[in-house]
Amino acid sequence: MVATKSSRIVVVEDEPAIRRGVADALRLCGYDVAEAADGVRGLAEASRPDADLILLDLMLPRKDGLEVLRELRQSRPAVPVIVLTARGGEDDRVRGLKMGADDYVVKPFSARELLARIEAVLRRSTGH
Repeated sequence: MVATKSSRIVVVEDEPAIRRGVADALRLCGYDVAEAADGVRGLAEASRPDADLILLDLMLPRKDGLEVLRELRQSRPAVPVIVLTARGGEDDRVRGLKMGADDYVVKPFSARELLARIEAVLRRSTGH
């Protein structure tokens, strides 16, 4: 599935400017976007059956992103997750991927690269 209006992406990011920028770019590409500013709300949005892909920051208030990822993998093991974080060390990347992230993007990142990664993960997750 390449970007379609039916693709719903949940952006879980506590930094308002980053969250807005990513959400706006996704909407311009035709995605349906849900936003969450903390881990508790992010987990609730990501757990919805209509969420097709999750963009997840790791350093979140109320519930850490790795905890959100762990809980999400229990309830929705197949939903694609791309981690967006400032934690760019090799140990952090390996840990995130081993915990179930499908991709790992370190801030700062370009909108073009992020959109290409989203399209690739969505393609792989639906077999198209």
